[in-house]
Amino acid sequence: MTVVTTSRKPAPEVRTLARDLAFSIGAGYVTRGKAGMGDLFALDGSVLVVSKSGPFFLIQVYDDGEPAAEIRVGSFAVEERPGAIARGLFVSDRPVYEALKDHVDVVFAGESLTGHRIVFDGTQRKRYTLKVAP
Repeated sequence: MTVVTTSRKPAPEVRTLARDLAFSIGAGYVTRGKAGMGDLFALDGSVLVVSKSGPFFLIQVYDDGEPAAEIRVGSFAVEERPGAIARGLFVSDRPVYEALKDHVDVVFAGESLTGHRIVFDGTQRKRYTLKVAP
């Protein structure tokens, strides 16, 4: 099972982003607290760590305790979701899709999304649009 967590002392926006990301991909959300990375790696499956580093949000993917990918997000927007919920991540950036496809439920959206974006539906009728930084 995939697990999503945050840095140890996340800002509220980072915590909300991580929880809704976990909801979207059907992963478990673990409150980090004092847990070290070894404690997270002891859980079965991939681990996604959401954090904020300077002007960027980071989504770090670990598989069997080894770094598998790091995605830098310049900004994100949250809007009300129209219609039915769509599970998984919809990605318009081929390298991001390739980095995530073995670890989470992801679909390459190609031309249907403009720019380098990750779109997913969270809880409470929220839709997130993440702008991937180069």
